[in-house]
Amino acid sequence: MTEAPFDGQVALVSGGARGIGRAIARRLARGGARVVLTGLHDMEGARAAAAELSREGARVSAIAMDLGDRASVDAAVAGTLDRAGRLDIAVNNAGGSRPGRLLDLPAADWDALFDLHARGFFYFATAAARAMGQAPAPGEGGAIIGIAGASALRCYPGAGAYGAAKAAVVAAARQMAVEWAPLGLRVNCVCPGPIRSAGSDWETREPALAAEVTGIPIARAGTPEEVAEAVAYLAGARYVTGQRIVVDGGSTTTWYIKG
Repeated sequence: MTEAPFDGQVALVSGGARGIGRAIARRLARGGARVVLTGLHDMEGARAAAAELSREGARVSAIAMDLGDRASVDAAVAGTLDRAGRLDIAVNNAGGSRPGRLLDLPAADWDALFDLHARGFFYFATAAARAMGQAPAPGEGGAIIGIAGASALRCYPGAGAYGAAKAAVVAAARQMAVEWAPLGLRVNCVCPGPIRSAGSDWETREPALAAEVTGIPIARAGTPEEVAEAVAYLAGARYVTGQRIVVDGGSTTTWYIKG
């Protein structure tokens, strides 16, 4: 490790058991941060991820958290403070999807996605902001980052409530950025497009997506590590707040999917 921009800092990453969350935890840990990652239904996976990263020399542990339960979110943030003494970077990555066309989508599915993404981000970010406290000057305090998704910016048939819920995350982050700037906090979003792990043979399992990504400007799927780089940038960028970084190979500019 030649650079440690996050040395002495503590990061909380929700949904860190696999994929993008795991890559974010690894990237922040390699930057010197002590990382607490969360899991819920896959706590075994979260603990395995923490153990793997710890074997690489990182300081990573796992804690249970249910984004849909405010008491659980508050407890996870409090547990992070108990373990590490502070909180500097909070990344809300955990999420889920319930695809379906709107005319057929049960109201329960719509509500579930807004509960998970929009209200869950609200719970997570407000708990993190309270734990981070007030910095001496604007921009000099903690960083809160929501993983929103390129679906917040473009629509395609069958996405159901997913894109709408992710758009709510982007809007909430902008509101938080304005309200919490006097506290020194920065709030931003990363919006990933088609992301798949390199070498996972996902193209065989998802041939339709594999064909579609050849039509975007950077003709491939992105990787979790590329999303993690954007998160690391926002974690350290003291003059950036209320923004979104789109990590999608240019797909939001050109990608049109027929329904």
